[in-house]
Amino acid sequence: MARALKIHTVVSGKTLTLSDLGAFEGKRVQVTVQEELEQDVEQEVPLLPRRELGLLRGSVWLADDFDAPLPDDIQTYFDGNAD
Repeated sequence: MARALKIHTVVSGKTLTLSDLGAFEGKRVQVTVQEELEQDVEQEVPLLPRRELGLLRGSVWLADDFDAPLPDDIQTYFDGNAD
């Protein structure tokens, strides 16, 4: 069985105290905060410019042995065993 509580209020500070929440004390709850916007205000979402695929092709160099094991003296630093 689930219990629900719907409250309409205006937040006037950083802390919102609600006496009706006593029934939920010590229980796992989910809190949803929803801001009501004026109906005549449309929120415009700016469009991001399209990115061209492969724009950096040929300008990045990667060594052939990039994923080769590290030398033992350097690997100790990654393992946290360095003094």
